[in-house]
Amino acid sequence: MLSVIIYSLIILFLVFWVEGTMPALNNSLIIRRNAGEELDEWLKRFHWGNRQEVSEKRDLPLYKFYSEVIETLLSLARKMGGSYQDSFLFLREGLQADRQFEKKLKEITTGLWLQMLMMMGLTWAFIFGALSIVEISVSPVKLLMIGGWQMTGLSLLPFLLRYLQQKLFGDIGLLWKMLYVLSSLARVPLSRSEIFQMAEVQKLKTIKQKNLSHLVDKLKDICEKALKLGGSYEDEVRYLMEELRFQEKWYFELFEKRLIVIKLLLLSVFFLPSYLAFIFLLLGDLMKLM
Repeated sequence: MLSVIIYSLIILFLVFWVEGTMPALNNSLIIRRNAGEELDEWLKRFHWGNRQEVSEKRDLPLYKFYSEVIETLLSLARKMGGSYQDSFLFLREGLQADRQFEKKLKEITTGLWLQMLMMMGLTWAFIFGALSIVEISVSPVKLLMIGGWQMTGLSLLPFLLRYLQQKLFGDIGLLWKMLYVLSSLARVPLSRSEIFQMAEVQKLKTIKQKNLSHLVDKLKDICEKALKLGGSYEDEVRYLMEELRFQEKWYFELFEKRLIVIKLLLLSVFFLPSYLAFIFLLLGDLMKLM
């Protein structure tokens, strides 16, 4: 009876601790200045009237492909002159949407880490509570094996998260870069072949995700049409960007579902067996005393 009370108190403590920690962690992710926020601030301060700023990019924060697009526009401004303020505003809008997307990803992954740590904490709270109540000494080597098995599962989590993010969002990032460069340079007095080379359209063949194939085919058709017939492709590219934003949201929902699968996999392979292993060890020692 006493062990049940202690175990219940431990569970309540961990639940309240997680509920109290999660908002603080989320707020820290919002408040803490990162590369995306720094780049957004840089775009706020930038103005085309100061040519010294146009020619100087040493203080440009590096964030994904956005910095590369900005550097391309700055390079064109130095070579050809002109103002690309509309492109910068459009780029900043996309940057803010991307920051919100990254914030949601961090919230989900942080929640998953807390759940895994909570399960590990509950397991060891039960182990130490049970050992103190029944006064049975379990071999430290066996306890280390249980802890090592749990740590193995916990150490796999960052690799699984990185693999899942790269698999679902890696090609999306490449496609975003192409579309932003094409959109930003749509009104620049350059040949279409030069613009497509700057946008690295030739890398479309490296995009393998099936759910992006329709966007890849459309972009190929747009580029081929622009090369053969000329004319503006700006509206068509903007439409593709709206489609890609919708597709990105779909991938985000898929990411959430895959995280649930990863969580169940880790719990069933590394955490639940560790808990059951201790129960069997405890019962085995109790049978020996009887």
